[in-house]
Amino acid sequence: LKNDAASITFSVNDIFKTRRSEQYSFSEYFVQNYSRIRDPQMFRLNFAYRFGKLDMSLFKRKNTKSDMSGATDGMQQ
Repeated sequence: LKNDAASITFSVNDIFKTRRSEQYSFSEYFVQNYSRIRDPQMFRLNFAYRFGKLDMSLFKRKNTKSDMSGATDGMQQ
């Protein structure tokens, strides 16, 4: 949408009720017929808006020589 800062997403899940399971079990003592229709029909509308630009430098680590040597000292036996 405006300046690529906003987005709208629409999704639909199993609108035709296709998620079903059936099971048939038997022995000399019983017969069992099991049928289950799950009811997960779902419509979802998402709206997202990004404020400003993401500063990737906030997520970068600074590696210094003292940090590296301290990390390896603890690993030696």
